[in-house]
Amino acid sequence: MKIVLTTHQFLPFSSAGTEVLTLETAKELKRRGHDVEVWTGHPADEEMAASSPVDRYEYDGLKVRRYNHNYRVFSPNANAMEFEYNNLAFKRHFTEYLRKEEPDVIHFFNLLRLSVTAVEACFENDVPCVFIPTDFWMICPTYQLRLPDNRLCLGPDPEGINCCRHLASQFSGEKVRYAARLPEFIYRFVVRAAGRGWWPEKKYSSMLRSISLRKDFILERMNRVDRVLAPTRFMEKTLVRNGLDPGVVAFMPYGLNTMAFEKAPSKKRAQRLRVGFIGSLSEHKGAHILIEAVRMLPEEFPVEAKVYGDLDQIPEYTERIKKMAAGDGRIEFLGQFPNEKIGEVFAGIDLLVVPSVWYENTPLVIYSAFASATPVAATNLGGMSEVVTHGVNGLLFEKGDSKGLSALLKRCVEERGLVERLSKNVLPPKSMQKYADELEEVYGEVIAKRRKV
Repeated sequence: MKIVLTTHQFLPFSSAGTEVLTLETAKELKRRGHDVEVWTGHPADEEMAASSPVDRYEYDGLKVRRYNHNYRVFSPNANAMEFEYNNLAFKRHFTEYLRKEEPDVIHFFNLLRLSVTAVEACFENDVPCVFIPTDFWMICPTYQLRLPDNRLCLGPDPEGINCCRHLASQFSGEKVRYAARLPEFIYRFVVRAAGRGWWPEKKYSSMLRSISLRKDFILERMNRVDRVLAPTRFMEKTLVRNGLDPGVVAFMPYGLNTMAFEKAPSKKRAQRLRVGFIGSLSEHKGAHILIEAVRMLPEEFPVEAKVYGDLDQIPEYTERIKKMAAGDGRIEFLGQFPNEKIGEVFAGIDLLVVPSVWYENTPLVIYSAFASATPVAATNLGGMSEVVTHGVNGLLFEKGDSKGLSALLKRCVEERGLVERLSKNVLPPKSMQKYADELEEVYGEVIAKRRKV
């Protein structure tokens, strides 16, 4: 089969969980003899986007086509809000590719920077497509169902008015920020007036209308996708509750390439409890919660925290957590590491901490921990609590509760043998080989179904 995988960004320019999952899936499918290509978005400056809207490169033996995304250069749409989900410029490039290359199936991992017009192009050219949601982009314009104050959201209301208020509160324009503070009944009138074209301010009226229409626009197209493969039950329920047709959804957890763990050194017992954080150093991933938890413990307490993540990605957040650590020798900031070294990293960790303040999906780092028989302390939310069972293969604490996490770390030290018992209950994750078996079956089904129509 000729298979195309899409993602919002890709290696070597970004290496978070979705990118790694896309890479490993593509490599395994290619190993099986399929013709595999990756399409990715890329946040480009105006000069790069104008001179080379789509370029090509190769990464780890894979063919990659990169769409250089920039609103100011490519938007034939009314505004940036609509461009985010209805990118007509990308659709033209992708349509041309589909007609020329004639792939057998398109597998969307993420549509940010590409938009749902990629799905439209598949419909119009009769190309089967499947989608694996790695975040909540389909229903949430901020992808995380998380409000600015870290409160959680269940999704847009019927007219997307709560989304308009959320996004308006983050804009620099004084008129928009003022609108976000209006009483609820007035705010609803403003948004509805904008949606019906009654509001005289064209710039903001267009933006509010695009936000309000976003969910219905996307879901109308996603309900025509051949199959949506939800990696968690929480994701499945959330998308269905927000309008996705349950008939197109199937439950399919991710797979993991375990080769790095098979070659890794075995864990050696240490005098201190070695806790690790591996992920993006950003507010929603919650590294600050782990640092607060460690700082609550007495200096002589035998615990150390290893924080892995790109220290340059969000400089303001990195500066914040380093100040929180205040030179505490128990807390190390170790930067990034190549994914092939992940087995070695876990050999030096007794307990992985995943303190995310949003629902997450199932972070691949949890499956990586399980591949190394490392128990996990995670936030009791969404996809995390589906795979981490408190007192069995890990421990759970409430969102943002650094005090609760600190108590769990204290328990892991004082309760003799607890970490070892949890480790023995850890089950290995689904292999990438098994995952590819399942994907090939789905690909075959959607291709056969399309041919019968």
